[in-house]
Amino acid sequence: MFDKIQSKWKEEREKNNLTPMSEAFYGAMRDFLKQRTIKAKEEINPFMKKMLESRLDRLRYVINDLIKIRTTKIIRMVTSKEEITVSTTREESDFYIRMKKIYDIYRKEIFSPKDVAFTDIEAILDAEDTEKDEKIEYVAVRFLISTKDKIQGLDGRTYGPFAKEDVCLLPKENAIGFVRREIAEDIDFK
Repeated sequence: MFDKIQSKWKEEREKNNLTPMSEAFYGAMRDFLKQRTIKAKEEINPFMKKMLESRLDRLRYVINDLIKIRTTKIIRMVTSKEEITVSTTREESDFYIRMKKIYDIYRKEIFSPKDVAFTDIEAILDAEDTEKDEKIEYVAVRFLISTKDKIQGLDGRTYGPFAKEDVCLLPKENAIGFVRREIAEDIDFK
């Protein structure tokens, strides 16, 4: 996974425009970073621990720089009124939509201050989050193995930990992650 992350980082640095990214990229990246962090913390050999921590620092740098580069490109697209035409992650799509709204409000406040006395951006974003909650699709899954950790669902709720054979209704994107890693299976009620 580190090679994929580093390759994506290099590609993003070389191109002026936003490059396509799999919707599952950030989820897989988070899982990989978490695994590497745990491995470094649990290592008892001082030499190996130092080496793992060094690799972890490099991984964090690459991830943070990748996010910074992509964020900068998205902001440039917003200010240039460009639409995103490549596949992106859900997080990036949401960021783009929110930035467009904020940028439009900002421009209105500059050019028409009398028309826009005060705009509560927090209220706009909160209303958007409420609308998004209504659009979240849920999927029932049965866990094939136990999990130790809780997760934050895309709906903002906390789920887990799960025991083997537990059945849970999860946001579809979270469920897909468990199914792909063979931690759970999709339950079809039809």
